[in-house]
Amino acid sequence: MKIEHGKKSAPALRFQDAASFNQILDTNQVLQAGIQKLSEQIPYITEEEYIARILRLFRNAGLDLSEQEFRTLLAMRRQTDQMLLHREGI
Repeated sequence: MKIEHGKKSAPALRFQDAASFNQILDTNQVLQAGIQKLSEQIPYITEEEYIARILRLFRNAGLDLSEQEFRTLLAMRRQTDQMLLHREGI
């Protein structure tokens, strides 16, 4: 799946984009294994290399993201997780 881009201004992410990102991240075992292997490389690669590799992993899983979209979706996921943990009193 490719996230659709509107006009040349910053692309707007939709609810479906966030849902697809979360579903793929939560259920795709090949992606999860790739992220685990990539995390082991963190001391040896630059942030730029890390981002390029993680975007490739998502692309291989069927989600074509720009770096900006990835960072935004990841921040949204973290914020949602924090809200849920706060709501549950954890």
